[in-house]
Amino acid sequence: MTRDRSVAWLIGLHGLALMVAFPLGPQQSRLWHPGVSGVGALVAAFPVAAVIGGLVARRASRLLMDTRAHALVAVGGMLAAILSTNYPSFFAARALAGLIAGISVTALHRSFADGGVTPVMTKFAGRVIAFGMPVCVLTATLLDLRAASLPICMGFAWVACRSPRIGDLAAPESLAHIVAEGAPAALVATSALAFVSSAYLTVLSGFLVYNAGHTELHIPLALLIGAGLSLAVPQALGRLKQHLAPGAIFAGALATAALSLLSLLALRSALPAALAVGLIGCFIAINTARHLGLSGLVLPRLRTEETPAHQAHTYIAHCLGSGLGAMFAGTVIYLIPGGKLGGMQVMLAGGLAATALGLVAGLAAAQPTASPAARAANAKSRWRVAASLVRSVRTSITRTPGTPT
Repeated sequence: MTRDRSVAWLIGLHGLALMVAFPLGPQQSRLWHPGVSGVGALVAAFPVAAVIGGLVARRASRLLMDTRAHALVAVGGMLAAILSTNYPSFFAARALAGLIAGISVTALHRSFADGGVTPVMTKFAGRVIAFGMPVCVLTATLLDLRAASLPICMGFAWVACRSPRIGDLAAPESLAHIVAEGAPAALVATSALAFVSSAYLTVLSGFLVYNAGHTELHIPLALLIGAGLSLAVPQALGRLKQHLAPGAIFAGALATAALSLLSLLALRSALPAALAVGLIGCFIAINTARHLGLSGLVLPRLRTEETPAHQAHTYIAHCLGSGLGAMFAGTVIYLIPGGKLGGMQVMLAGGLAATALGLVAGLAAAQPTASPAARAANAKSRWRVAASLVRSVRTSITRTPGTPT
């Protein structure tokens, strides 16, 4: 196995370890009865710890790029989750796995000083997540909540066996001057979109089982449908890029996502299995479209030497938004008489607000970076700042492909 393929596997497996806890609310309640807030805290443990790990790796002056070492350490984190005996130990194991993932993924992104992780590698990692999720959730449903980590652990062990034996040491000078200039708005958009995705994915399985009256076996089916639909998303966006401006594609994906959030309110009542499962599958595929649309806006604006650091910072921002979204869901969702979940209206309001923030930040990120003199002049007038932002958003949506901004 080449190092590039090993890195793609590692990024995908760490992403799978992050995402696997989202649809396991019913399994958590069945095993340890942590309550809605406990479910949200357990989901948030991994991404919050990953943020800490990512910041540590971001500051490291010398990063070990041996993919075998990354995989072996990750096996230890997964084994801790598999062997946990109660809720506190499983919570600690998830936090440990998140810390390992944050250090590993950030280091792996920053190791590619020649242009970052390629789209082919990202696509492969996304498929590992998409099709690994149904396997892990089905394993947890048939066996035990802790067994969801077993396929991931086996994946890391397989990568450790197949990875190149000799790793590379990234020289400090190759990383010291890499900065993601002009990317703060993109990181805000990434965090906002991750917040929305995390908040709803944290409780969707509970709504499907408790509010819509279906079984836990419908959860992996919904994930499998979402994975299948997500395969068509990159091809569809690639065709749209030939006819529409990137800003219009991004705005359209967000509008579709907002409509899907409104339709999810129907999960408060019983739904036919095909409708409920298909609705959640579409929501998962739409999440893919949103993040791909944002990448299409931002990546073309980065210089080659900026891309690795931007990808590392994007991962940290995504984990930050995911952790906040899971905690938000655990706070606003509550049990109502009859064993159902309430509070969807509050979460909908928070999700729509975060979606609006992601839209504005994403479109602003596609605009040319102003010079220091221009920023100083605009800072003297709040009206100029607001007018400039409106012009930026309007230009991002209406500009045709290939037209200079």
